[in-house]
Amino acid sequence: MTIFSYEAWGIPPTGFDPTHTFVRSHFVPPVVLACIRALLSIYSFTTIITCYTWLAHRTATVALKDVNIGSYTLHQSDAAIGQSFSFFTYLTFWSLGFYFLASSIHTFMYVFRGGRTWLHDGGCAWWWPKKPLQLAHSMFYSSVVSFPFLVTIVFWGTMNSGWPSGRFEQWINISVHALNSVFAVVEIILPATQPPPWTHLSVVLGVLSAYLGLAYLTRETQGFYVYEWMNPAHGKWSIVLHIAGYAGGMVVLFVMARYAIVARNVVAERMGMMRRERGGDMGEKGIRLNDGSGTWSSELIISRPVPVRSCPSHFA
Repeated sequence: MTIFSYEAWGIPPTGFDPTHTFVRSHFVPPVVLACIRALLSIYSFTTIITCYTWLAHRTATVALKDVNIGSYTLHQSDAAIGQSFSFFTYLTFWSLGFYFLASSIHTFMYVFRGGRTWLHDGGCAWWWPKKPLQLAHSMFYSSVVSFPFLVTIVFWGTMNSGWPSGRFEQWINISVHALNSVFAVVEIILPATQPPPWTHLSVVLGVLSAYLGLAYLTRETQGFYVYEWMNPAHGKWSIVLHIAGYAGGMVVLFVMARYAIVARNVVAERMGMMRRERGGDMGEKGIRLNDGSGTWSSELIISRPVPVRSCPSHFA
């Protein structure tokens, strides 16, 4: 296995996600998982639309600071709508909306199409870039369970300068700086996904690096610093230490998210063992390893039998 192989990035030779872990759960039926994801997508996009509509007609007042920068006030109005696409907070929240939209569609397909999804079989069309899209979805998942925590910790730990008085400011702060991490926790706990491969750590760090370039491009094209710590007036070492701190924090958060998923799968397996020891019937929720075996596989717990659908070899 080389670093340039699909296997190194989470797609084994046996095929992408053979037990459909991205679209099922150890704890709830797939249809419930699909509905939860759809609701989170709706809330994400509703929040963004409401925020932009409000800013188009009013002005929000936000007080911020940083570890070495005193409190300062920002007044945001309609110009902030376009500027929001330069803020990591809003880019992350947009990403959550699109992730939950895509994942809910795949999960509903899994429920209502007998275990078939575009994510897993690509419709068997020769022109469908199946593996690249599967890889992209897997990387998308790794970012969704990592980035929101960085946003939340940085904002409430270093940037927030007091609780705002306006109801709109209070609500939008809670939505994009707190509920975003709640959404990430949902994706860590509910799906039956396997832990992200270690190679995905380079992806999230790469995205952070690309964002740093975007932030300074914003300065050159629009004339403002997205975050005040990026301003060299506060010292170049301040910029270096912020970048190193955020990169180190991202590594820690990725590792914590990864092992939280490991722990979730261990808990789910032990819960399954306890049910078996009590003689509980798993019914539709299990697949026996073979007809003569009395052992159940926790890796193959699904909500319904998945029909085998093969494609011609030249479509694979």
